[in-house]
Amino acid sequence: MAIVVAENLSKSYGSVKAVNGLNLTLNEGTITGLIGPNGAGKTTTIKMILGLLKPDSGKVEVFGQNPWDNPDIRPLIGVVHEKAFFPSHQKAQDYLERACRIFGVPESRALEVLNVVDLQDARNRSINALSAGMLQKFSIAHALIHSPRLVIADEMTANLDPQARSSLFEVVLRLHKEEGTTFLMSSHILPELSRVCDSVAIVNQGTVWAAGKLSDLYEKYAAGIVRISTDEPEKLAAEVKRLAYVKKVETDIRGISVQVQANKEESLYEDASKMARKIKAKITGIETGSASIDELYKRVVGIKKEGTG
Repeated sequence: MAIVVAENLSKSYGSVKAVNGLNLTLNEGTITGLIGPNGAGKTTTIKMILGLLKPDSGKVEVFGQNPWDNPDIRPLIGVVHEKAFFPSHQKAQDYLERACRIFGVPESRALEVLNVVDLQDARNRSINALSAGMLQKFSIAHALIHSPRLVIADEMTANLDPQARSSLFEVVLRLHKEEGTTFLMSSHILPELSRVCDSVAIVNQGTVWAAGKLSDLYEKYAAGIVRISTDEPEKLAAEVKRLAYVKKVETDIRGISVQVQANKEESLYEDASKMARKIKAKITGIETGSASIDELYKRVVGIKKEGTG
């Protein structure tokens, strides 16, 4: 069931077109990543979904209703901001109990949501005594007070260390599994999203360039990618590029990603091994079908810019 539908959505700030003909469908029961670089239009799109901004053109429906200035929609959505601001002097549980009274739910819900995000031991701490990672968990707890059907998280893991990001994603997975919460998570930090997202929408230049289940997108855009780990990525890449069946080679400090023509993976295994021996490079691993979300994003952007897909 589609709970968010955006059609030809556009929004400008003066002469800057932040969102430009964007189409997006979010199905209930999914964890969807809204991914793209800073300035791609992700936050503006989220604000229109939340009813905080009115589109210049196009339309968006949330749970079948126009969200713009619509109080009936707000109880169905929880929001986690990149930089949340709470009264710093208040204790965590006290503040959430106040939120319970505002939403008209039992105050016992405050301790329930603190337990959900593993902050029960910090319930009597002042909010300003919470670490950055704990504060983001607290933001999730606050978003869950009224048991929303949809949680929207805008750059939730920005400026957090890898351990804090991992801990937050574990909370998201548990909520999705145990409570069936639907998530829309915007981020420009891509690698970790593959742990939690089953669907993504790739946003660039104010519009969605590709969207769907991750498995389908990998098959469409990243098929035939072979990852080779080596201590000499630049040298090996230069050799591999000469192979007639190789379509594209990308390098990083750990190795190379090679896109080959259909059914040429086995040929690459053999040829790359020979080339590595020739240039005295060490290969520590060869994997097929191991494209990351980051590689998927690069493939989609490259194909769209070339006008070939």
